[in-house]
Amino acid sequence: MKTRRVECDDFSSLQFNGKVFLNFQKNAVVKIGNGFICNSTPRHVIDNGSFSKIFVANGATLTIGQNSGISNTVIQCWRQICIGSNVNIGAGCLLLDTDFHCVDWKKRLDRRTDLFNSKKAPIEIGDSVFIGARSIILKGVKIGDRAIISAGSVVTKDIPSDCIAAGNPCKIVCRLDDRKN
Repeated sequence: MKTRRVECDDFSSLQFNGKVFLNFQKNAVVKIGNGFICNSTPRHVIDNGSFSKIFVANGATLTIGQNSGISNTVIQCWRQICIGSNVNIGAGCLLLDTDFHCVDWKKRLDRRTDLFNSKKAPIEIGDSVFIGARSIILKGVKIGDRAIISAGSVVTKDIPSDCIAAGNPCKIVCRLDDRKN
């Protein structure tokens, strides 16, 4: 089923709790899997953030798999962001597939030129990933299936499947199969 630029098999399975800002520009492609939950405001999440914000630019594609959820998260999709199924994205996270600004100072003099000439690259988040609170996922990053990103991490490079990664910049701490629970 499709409604006003958003595709989902069962819209009744989606939950938007609290204040959520959605901005899907013309020709944006948004596909949301059943069971998606978006929690916003301090009433619904652990931090003091006031809302979630999802922006998808003209011609960009945002895909969110089934049973995934976000809390007070900002998603800025200027090219492509793909979030797998069963993904949990903690409170206050940022997913940014653009730098927003050029490195060429002359292009930054004109705000529109600056924005549209900034570097952009897709973000891909695999299935069953957990991203801890206040983490930042930057352009061009791939996070493998079942990976865990520790709270407050800044992910600038790919993280393989079945790893725990942490820090700024985010680095692999250990492989999940190496841990003794």
